[in-house]
Amino acid sequence: MKYLTSKEVAILMGVNVSTIKRWTDDGKLPCYQTPGGHRKFILSHINEFLSKNKKKSRKVNVIELEGIKDRKLIQYIDHGAYQKLIPVFLDHAINADSNRLKTTLIGLYMKQYPVYEIYDSLVLPVLRLIGDKWADDKISIAEEHLASNTIRNAVNSLGESLQRQYLKGQGYTLCLALSGDQHDLPLIMAKQVLELQGIPVLNCGRDTPVESLKTLLKKFKPDRIIVSLTYIEDRKLANREMNELFKITSELKVKICIGG
Repeated sequence: MKYLTSKEVAILMGVNVSTIKRWTDDGKLPCYQTPGGHRKFILSHINEFLSKNKKKSRKVNVIELEGIKDRKLIQYIDHGAYQKLIPVFLDHAINADSNRLKTTLIGLYMKQYPVYEIYDSLVLPVLRLIGDKWADDKISIAEEHLASNTIRNAVNSLGESLQRQYLKGQGYTLCLALSGDQHDLPLIMAKQVLELQGIPVLNCGRDTPVESLKTLLKKFKPDRIIVSLTYIEDRKLANREMNELFKITSELKVKICIGG
């Protein structure tokens, strides 16, 4: 989890360090304090503060904190202009500009746009465009992998800065991709979104044979299973595994959700 200093938070929010200290002393801005008395912040602390002080969110400038000078990008983030952000985000992904990708996601989050909306309206459309470019031979498989992995790193960077508080009595959600499906980014995003809602998640990741799940399901007894179907190479195998999964979940009375 990445921590921010009082100075970095001051730059981010467009105020003086003394103001940050006053807000924390007054209990308005959450933070962690080290044994030496230093204040440490995560994005969730700042986001919580901004959700209660909407006017102050207008001054937030993640771009400036990262030293990026791009007025158009700042405007697009400020207004949540996803349609304008999509080609920009795509270009940054293909050129492996991880800093701008990370800054864009964090910038939208700090402007109070929900994480699920950011992923649905920006990240997923860009991933589809990257896949289309590869399918149309406009980029190589190596370029497709690099672009997708750069986005994955940005998504993980945002996720590391989010604070989870699990609700009491909430059962597990199990996430997985079927055998042969090597795409795990949708699972990573789903895990983050669910955890922000207080739901604990077990992520089996990509290429998970259904027959190997029986012991796991009996051990953790999840309330629901999320299956990501991003790329199906062997349809017969996928159908067989889905039928087996339906049978298992029916016996254990576990809900199942399929997407991709």
